Amino acid sequence: MNIDIWHIDKPPRQSSPFFLKHILAHTLNIPADLVNIARGEFGKPYLVDVPECQFNLSHSNEKMVIAVGFNVDIGIDIEAIKPRRNLDGLVKKCFSPIEQTYWQSLSEDQKITLFYEFWTRKEALVKAIGRGIAIGLQNCEINVANQNDFLHLPHGDQSNWHTHLFDAQQKNYCGAIAVNQNHVTFHYKNWVNHFPLIT
Repeated sequence: MNIDIWHIDKPPRQSSPFFLKHILAHTLNIPADLVNIARGEFGKPYLVDVPECQFNLSHSNEKMVIAVGFNVDIGIDIEAIKPRRNLDGLVKKCFSPIEQTYWQSLSEDQKITLFYEFWTRKEALVKAIGRGIAIGLQNCEINVANQNDFLHLPHGDQSNWHTHLFDAQQKNYCGAIAVNQNHVTFHYKNWVNHFPLIT
């Protein structure tokens, strides 16, 4: 199973749909104006004419990432790493008791890193499922001994879901992707290498 992870640094004036449509058109080898995107019941976008092509995007500050694959559910999240005054409160709200205990055992520097790693993994998962954070991030319990996997998910079926941290290709960013396949190969692509004349 192959998944492309596209990196767009310092996105120009165009909006997210602009980049998404061009990347999907490139993937499908069709003109961008034929890319027909709609939204499902809970707002997750999909391709009307090619539903087997799955995609997801995320952006934070000056970084955008878009994941594209076929016959696999995908969620992706990227976050700029920055100190947060309410980190303890967010951990209590979004981490399970087991995750909280593990997090509290770490040094202060490790806490910031792990917070963003767990946060992006959880965000990527709920985006892949397509229900958003309404399912409760604290109910998506990461296996602290093998952090690509989950111990518990609110809808069950945790054995099919896996998350992977990916190279954000920029300092002070953390990114994760969630998929419901066991064997996945990621291919990293940069917008400027494929679309140097489109801004």
